[in-house]
Amino acid sequence: MLEAGHGASMGKADLVDLRVLIVGGTPHAIVALRSAIGLIGISKVDAVAQAARALQCLREKKIDAVFCDEAVESVDGVSFALAARKAPGVLDPMVPIFLVCSAPRRRQVEGARDDGLTDVLVRPISAATIIRKLKSAVIAPRPFIVAGGFFGPDRRSAARASYGGANRRTRLPKKLTVTAEAAAALLAANADVDGLTDGG
Repeated sequence: MLEAGHGASMGKADLVDLRVLIVGGTPHAIVALRSAIGLIGISKVDAVAQAARALQCLREKKIDAVFCDEAVESVDGVSFALAARKAPGVLDPMVPIFLVCSAPRRRQVEGARDDGLTDVLVRPISAATIIRKLKSAVIAPRPFIVAGGFFGPDRRSAARASYGGANRRTRLPKKLTVTAEAAAALLAANADVDGLTDGG
């Protein structure tokens, strides 16, 4: 796993030790994505077709990034992204998860964001795009937020200018920025969330 602090100077050479998981997709789509990832020099790539098997991988291995196809099925009636974030036994509930789509609609992008995904990538995906997205997600990730039923990267854009006007909210939102350790503790205390079990 890479350590934070490399900043903008990080390049392809710094990504080669990452372990990547590809979830779902047609054989052709998997080969294309694997090829793009391989151009970066990343060789530790697992590809699984079923969401339940992918969830088991997240329980067994330390994965640095997940690329999930838009057509991947749910796990116990819960979207794969929610399962990856909240299921008991997942080693890193804050792992970057990218949704891979062919022609995403706005509702799909918003749904992905609300499920706690890191970003949405549109095919065809170049090696340069993967480098940029991995650098952003692994080296300078957005803070993770726990707010109501949401657990995922802060949905607000980091580029948004600070608001200087009066606070018009009648109450502050109940949300908490968490570290990896705090996230694990919160999820362990709520291990039955969404009815997910260790069996996937």
